[in-house]
Amino acid sequence: MEIIHDVDRPDVDGVPPKMQAICDQTKEALAGMAPILQVTTNDNLMSSVMVRGSLDPKEDWANNIFENSRYFIFMLCPMKGKRYYDPEDPKITVETVNTKYNLPNLRKYTGPIDKAIGKIKSWLENNK
Repeated sequence: MEIIHDVDRPDVDGVPPKMQAICDQTKEALAGMAPILQVTTNDNLMSSVMVRGSLDPKEDWANNIFENSRYFIFMLCPMKGKRYYDPEDPKITVETVNTKYNLPNLRKYTGPIDKAIGKIKSWLENNK
C-alpha cells in the first residue's frame, strides 16, 4: 500500500505538524488513564491528532490482537471544512473513529481544545 504524500503539507522537511502542541497537551492530560495509550499527530492528508488505546492490558487481549480488547480510537481535527489547523481559529472537532462493539461512542463535539480533550478524558473515566 502506498502512502499519499501531499507536497504542500506543512510537516515536510522537518517542520513540525500544526497540531503538535495539541498532541502534547492531549498526551499530558490523558497520561496514565488507560493501560495502552498512544497519541500521535501529522499533517499528511489533513491536520489531526489520533488517540488510540485499550482499556485492557496487552496480556489480556485474546490472541494478542488489539481489536480483541476493549479498544478505542478517537480523532481530534480542525473544524469541519478545514484541512489544516489554524491557531487563529482554535476550535477543533473530536469524534470516535472506532471502538469495541460494546463500548459507547463518544458524541462528536466541536469547540475549544480544552473541552475537546476533556470529552475524551471523561469518556475514559466513565468506561474504565
